[in-house]
Amino acid sequence: MALLLIREDDLVRVEVDEERSLISTTWLGYVPSPDYRAILLQVLNEVMQRKLRLWISDSTRMGVILHSDEKWSVDTLTPMLVKGGMRRVAIVRSLDFFSQTAAERMADSTAGQVPYKVEFFPDVAKAQEWLSKELEVLA
Repeated sequence: MALLLIREDDLVRVEVDEERSLISTTWLGYVPSPDYRAILLQVLNEVMQRKLRLWISDSTRMGVILHSDEKWSVDTLTPMLVKGGMRRVAIVRSLDFFSQTAAERMADSTAGQVPYKVEFFPDVAKAQEWLSKELEVLA
């Protein structure tokens, strides 16, 4: 399994596993609004170009998500992910209560409006296990 490193800096690590149709983001702390949006647009670009269907977002160390970014994620990013063919999103819960609450609000606000499943997990291993099972379902 060859992982392709897309981005690695002090904010995030982004990897692609084309064999598993998977993009992974590992957030490394608080991400300022312009960077948050730029990173997610970069993720979207990879999803669309490579026709990726699965996304694991390790938000364990992610800091707070601003309300304006939460709204942007729901109103702007989500419809583009739908158009891009996203099928499953696994989110590893943030240790930051406010970040976790924002992520849950975003998932709740799009439930029933998107054709993909969003699930939350306590650790990366459980998230990957779920995505592996889901990949079998999609195949």
